Amino acid sequence: MYAQFIKELIDLPDVLIQKVRKEEERWIFELSPTEQCPLCPVCLKRTIKMTGKKKQWMHGYAQRIGIFWVELPVERRRCGTCGMTFSTSYPGISPRSVATDAFQQWAAQCCIGTSIQAVARMLKLPYTTVERWFYTHAPSFLSNDIQPKAVCVDEFAFRKGHDYGVAVMDAETGEVYAVEAGKNEEAIGRALAHVSDSVQYVVSDLAPAMKKAIQGMCPEAKHVVDDFHVIQLFTEALDRCRKSLGKEGKKHGHVRYVCRFLTQCPEKLTEEERQTVQKWQKESDSLQAVYQSLQHYVSKSQNERQAKRRLNAWIHRYLFCPCSAVRAIAKALVKRTDEIISCILSPYSNGKMEGTNNKIKLMKRRGYGYRNIQRFALRVRLETANILS
Repeated sequence: MYAQFIKELIDLPDVLIQKVRKEEERWIFELSPTEQCPLCPVCLKRTIKMTGKKKQWMHGYAQRIGIFWVELPVERRRCGTCGMTFSTSYPGISPRSVATDAFQQWAAQCCIGTSIQAVARMLKLPYTTVERWFYTHAPSFLSNDIQPKAVCVDEFAFRKGHDYGVAVMDAETGEVYAVEAGKNEEAIGRALAHVSDSVQYVVSDLAPAMKKAIQGMCPEAKHVVDDFHVIQLFTEALDRCRKSLGKEGKKHGHVRYVCRFLTQCPEKLTEEERQTVQKWQKESDSLQAVYQSLQHYVSKSQNERQAKRRLNAWIHRYLFCPCSAVRAIAKALVKRTDEIISCILSPYSNGKMEGTNNKIKLMKRRGYGYRNIQRFALRVRLETANILS
């Protein structure tokens, strides 16, 4: 019965337990593999043993004795036919690790509901080691059946002009599915590959690379342009007009004061503020054209037919406007009519993603690499799935 208990405790295939010994505070189970001759991985011929040594791995934990180890022989062998040399290995045991896969998964499971630091103290192991095990095996705790209905895709700059990234997030739950380096079509495609099977709506900005990647990875999904990025075309044009008129002032508060007047709906301004805006419009025809095009832009509609009619009327009115900035906006929208109509009718937006992107940018500024950013995305997924307390 004792031997049977030990065998179930070890739970490794094709090994025999020779004996148990104790070295200082470490309990070690000496194991030996069944008699076999490993074949060459290249030509599958018989091999010859060159050297051999024994190596130890952490394999389990008991309350009274702590961590117990297993010891197995590792041989260096050579193929007599092709001359290939290699080291033997065992299933479930990485030759470069200090612990078996089963022990790493158990330690990662112990981190659920408590802190990684507490588990590291219990096992008397370095915090970084337990943390690496946790983030390696934590994805297995999540459901492999990722079927989001709508996702948000957005690029963000760690350093503008140098370092960029792409993130994919669930538009309803805020769960981050992927973070990839780069902002080109290939990087966006890699990020969308995680959710391409089930997604029905993909929300993104007006970048051409976004459109190509979405059409390539999610051809059946409906592409929705984020409303914020459409309005941003108008606000940037208004900001250029403001600077050309010299209304920026020297104080930052005055800049916000002017921007609020130009971007706010007239109904939300006081009578004095509306008169101020009208005065600015009389000073510049360009400012007046951009301001009126923004106020006339179709933001929401009841149905697709109404949205298409209103959008076509807006484009017909401003496509040949004397103001070059308004013409450029109209030309950008006329090329993306289907996505703009989906934007008008869809309740989804990239609003939730801006906060996530800001957190990722802050991590990068503090010196974190992509491995830690991937860990942050995984932690968001675990918290969203209520796996972490």
